[in-house]
Amino acid sequence: MKHLYEYINEIMDIAEVNHAEPQNAKDMFLANARNAGDPTLPHYRGAGNVDYAALAEDLPRLTNEGAALTQALFDHYKALVELRRAGRYAEAVELMRGAVEAESSGLCDDDE
Repeated sequence: MKHLYEYINEIMDIAEVNHAEPQNAKDMFLANARNAGDPTLPHYRGAGNVDYAALAEDLPRLTNEGAALTQALFDHYKALVELRRAGRYAEAVELMRGAVEAESSGLCDDDE
């Protein structure tokens, strides 16, 4: 079972290659998964060797996780960029995992 935060580095790569904001690149990543196997539909560059077709069964859950990932990106963007700039990609995934799980569990206080 895959989670959207596991693909944060690929999402950020899509953002860079397509000159898109990360939250839009998240939607582009999900579109790639939705459109996998159909060459007539859009496929966005930048995510390397992701097997989008293999994500088909996880697509509903990945889509549902999108809002939490968008909030995590907003809340931790600077730290995420710094980790990626330093080549600390696994730590970037862990940062997003923790943020998404906190957001999904209601542990984040949106009133701060």
